[in-house]
Amino acid sequence: MSITSQICKHIYLADGQTREFEIDFPILSAQDIAVYVTATDGTETKITENYAVNIAQGIVIYPTLSSSLDPVAEGCKVTLMRVTPLTQALTLTQQGVLDAKALEGGYDKLTLQLQEAAEQLKRCIKYTVSSGKTDVDAATFLAELQATQTAALNSALASVEAVKTSLLQSMSEETTARTQADLALQQNIQTLTGTVSLNDSTHTVALSAESTTRQSADSDLQAAISAEAALRLAADNALAEQISQLSFLEFVVSLPVSGNSKYIYAVPQAETDLEDYPIVVLYVWQNEWKAVGAFSTNLDPDSLLTKTEAQNTYLAQSTAQSTYLPLTQKAAVGGVASLDANGQVSDGQLAYATAVRVGGIKQSFDASTGTWTVITDDL
Repeated sequence: MSITSQICKHIYLADGQTREFEIDFPILSAQDIAVYVTATDGTETKITENYAVNIAQGIVIYPTLSSSLDPVAEGCKVTLMRVTPLTQALTLTQQGVLDAKALEGGYDKLTLQLQEAAEQLKRCIKYTVSSGKTDVDAATFLAELQATQTAALNSALASVEAVKTSLLQSMSEETTARTQADLALQQNIQTLTGTVSLNDSTHTVALSAESTTRQSADSDLQAAISAEAALRLAADNALAEQISQLSFLEFVVSLPVSGNSKYIYAVPQAETDLEDYPIVVLYVWQNEWKAVGAFSTNLDPDSLLTKTEAQNTYLAQSTAQSTYLPLTQKAAVGGVASLDANGQVSDGQLAYATAVRVGGIKQSFDASTGTWTVITDDL
């Protein structure tokens, strides 16, 4: 066969699932395949069992299903390498038949062996072409290599020692500085502790005095609130009594668009006072609504008269004007007489101020003539 590839091994990175690995280089026999597994720590192991080589399909199966082993773990390496035996099985006889296929097979085997040897040589340590050294100088080379490594190691150790000495010096200086800082911190803590203790004592005295003052103020405030509540209750009751005596007071749920200037409109509010009594606001109509006062009452808001009830209970202005006499006609000319403290008409308002009753007959005395005249209008 023709051998055009120089590849004699392939390294695969395992994924923890794959069992089949392709053989992508020429091979003469399944026995010529070597399988290696390299662990993640670099440990390399040659596999001698639990694998199968399928020349027809060009694959290596590892591990086989029959082995009950798990696939190679992820991160590990699987290396397939051709290792052709260093033998020569071709025999040529004198004056015999020259078998071209057998001859080519011999050449193929030699080529594969040379490729495998070359692959190994690439991984070996070699002298340079111009060194002129041979295999007999291997011991010298190894000694030189060891000497170089020893020198490098000694140099590295010296550097490490120097770094170590520097670090120890820095650590010593840092320890000294830290000790001094700790001492200073302890002194500051002691000073602050004394200051805080003094401040706490001062604050405790101040808080105690403030607490006493606040308790006294709270007591005074409660007394003032109680007194104010009592005064307000008395004032509210007095105001409610006064308002209940007004003839033209109307309780309404809400103010109308306009009103009568002769009326006082009382509107109960949703808000309450400190005793939870409803608040009533008083309004008068003077081309616009004006609030003239407010009071709180202990009456149930539902018992306050609504506007409709007020109209049905109190006289309307027109009715009052047609039923009652104006106050301007009291004890006035053309008006009506008023009563004195005894419920009688005073002399100044009688038609005959000096009239008296004599024997049941009303008479008046005329001082200018000295005579009495019977008043017939009273008969």
